[in-house]
Amino acid sequence: MAHNKNPLSNIKVMIVEDDRDICEMYSITFMRRGFTVYTAPDGKAALEKLKRREPDILLLDIMMPNIDGYQVLKEIRKNVKKYVPVIMLTNLDATHFTQNAQFDDIDAYLIKSHYSPSEVVDKTIEVLKVNKLLDESVEV
Repeated sequence: MAHNKNPLSNIKVMIVEDDRDICEMYSITFMRRGFTVYTAPDGKAALEKLKRREPDILLLDIMMPNIDGYQVLKEIRKNVKKYVPVIMLTNLDATHFTQNAQFDDIDAYLIKSHYSPSEVVDKTIEVLKVNKLLDESVEV
């Protein structure tokens, strides 16, 4: 009998979110689909974790204590050796983002209230495929 290993189990997702309930909700949804999940409660913790292990993709809140998502994004683009896709996951509308950063630095911008956790996972899979980190044949 062939062993059908979940291709998502090799994918490491880091979720940077200061709201514990929201972070847990996304973490559970990603883990149920087979992803390996790391979390960080703020930008400072995220940058510390990134020194030890690089995720395959990063879900990043903007408004956080200590170091906000904009600064985390800047640091990642400056210091992380390989390209890590970033999905901004926030409740701020995109006009706030475009005033503070370049859309070129991110792979997707999702307003939390517009997407269910399952839809966020689906969008993450799309971004992974576009960045060739996941085979096109992987079913969502």
